[in-house]
Parts: sequence; C-alpha cells; structure tokens
Amino acid sequence: MTDEDVARFLPKIDPPNIDGCTLWNASTFGGGYGQFKIQGRSVVAHRVAWTLRHGPIPDGLELDHVYLRGCRSKSCVNTDHLELVTQEENKRRRTAAERWRCSVWVRTELDED
Repeated sequence: MTDEDVARFLPKIDPPNIDGCTLWNASTFGGGYGQFKIQGRSVVAHRVAWTLRHGPIPDGLELDHVYLRGCRSKSCVNTDHLELVTQEENKRRRTAAERWRCSVWVRTELDED
C-alpha cells in the first residue's frame, strides 16, 4: 500500500461510536463490509486497517469482528475489535451469534404479547 492509498483510506473512517466501533463511511460490498480500492482492485476495509496496524494476515487465518469486544457492525475497522481466527472458528462464532440474535428477537416478540 502506498502513502497515497493510506491518505485516501484514513478519511473514510468515522470517529469511534458508543460501542467503540470506528465505522467505514464509504462504499461497501453487498454484505455490509467496507470496500476500498488499491491498484484498481477492491479489498475489504477491515483487512486493510489490520494490515496497516499489525502487518499482513497470515495464510490460513481471517479476521473476526468480535461481538464481546463491543463490535456490532461489519463496517467496523477498529482493529481492537478484530481477532485472527481460522475459517472454521469464524464460521462457528458467526453461527453462535446468529442463534443468539434470533433467540433475543423471539423472546422480545413473545414478551410483547
């Protein structure tokens, strides 16, 4: 990444919100993850943020937005909210988070009756 890329990247990040998330305020991929172009190629913004702070992501690992650290958004680029995990672990956590969100929604709906 060039100095010019970094200069384009940083202004696209909002100040921390109440959860500590620093949200990407530019274009996103369909799933809600931030999108940034480097040399004409679209890359995921939270991966760029991680690489700027910690260096390259090791082969075989990916980044997880950690709910227990306050992260509530796929567009968050706060590297303190990210953790290197295997694809299998990331999938396991995503499934557990989806189940938890569904159970909260169901209880909330039932409680309103």
